[in-house]
Amino acid sequence: MITMPGNEADFSRFALPDVQQGAERNQLGQEEFLQLMITQLQNQDPMKPMEDGEFIAQMAQFSTVEEIGTMSRSLETLAESLTASMALQASTMVGRSVLVEGDTGLLSEGQTMNGGVELPAPINNGVVRIYDVSGQLVREMPLGSQGQGVATFEWDGTQSDGSAADPGTYFVQAAFMNGEAEEALPTFMASRVSSVTLTAGGSSAQITTEDGQKVGLSQIKAIM
Repeated sequence: MITMPGNEADFSRFALPDVQQGAERNQLGQEEFLQLMITQLQNQDPMKPMEDGEFIAQMAQFSTVEEIGTMSRSLETLAESLTASMALQASTMVGRSVLVEGDTGLLSEGQTMNGGVELPAPINNGVVRIYDVSGQLVREMPLGSQGQGVATFEWDGTQSDGSAADPGTYFVQAAFMNGEAEEALPTFMASRVSSVTLTAGGSSAQITTEDGQKVGLSQIKAIM
């Protein structure tokens, strides 16, 4: 309900066209607002006329509400466009490999096991160690000189003694020498994307990898 300070006129006898009663219509539109204001001006107390400041304040208030409504509709349209764009972008990852934080990889027959290491600064003494499920070290691979960022690695299944490792699950650790102490590094494993799902009413996307892992787009470190 809109009221003007200092005006106590009764407007109940003035009918506003197109204003529906009940639950179907509980919002005041622009046309009704203007008609109500005109009616109020026509029937205001001559001894207490509306001041210019009050009139301007009423108009400014309505203008602000209208602008907020328009902005809300624009944001809804933008959100729909972003959702469609996100779904399209995510769908292009199906069949490709992505790096996701983790330390477990699967070595398949005749395939390589790929991953990455996040480096906080340039290094020249990093190493990746691969262990079997029993915790036995099977291979140690130097990273060489690397700049800051994500350095990728590839293991072809060859063990330290030159023999081929059995297909299966292996664990990865990475580290570098920081002064005289060895410091662990975050590891990321490569997984192939099998599907993309929109979640939370389409506000976000989630990928599913071939090994059944479900991760959000923000968890993907790189697309290979």
